[in-house]
Amino acid sequence: MENVKLILLRERSEYLLGAVTELDEEPSILIEKCMEVNEDGTLRPFPLHSQQRDLFLTSEAILTILDPSPNVLETYKNA
Repeated sequence: MENVKLILLRERSEYLLGAVTELDEEPSILIEKCMEVNEDGTLRPFPLHSQQRDLFLTSEAILTILDPSPNVLETYKNA
């Protein structure tokens, strides 16, 4: 699965996982099929209470973008 990234937010504690597309203007990031990674490596839909799984984020909201661990990536692929 290409472009699946782990996103850490600047002012929030969620670890978001999804297919990331960088855009040319703000909002600068599209996360498709977004999930939240729990501390134990399990996943849950993000945001809660919505069926929408594609999110736009501005560059100010993002602390960093990382490659997920192999275990988390495998869990995401099977979700």
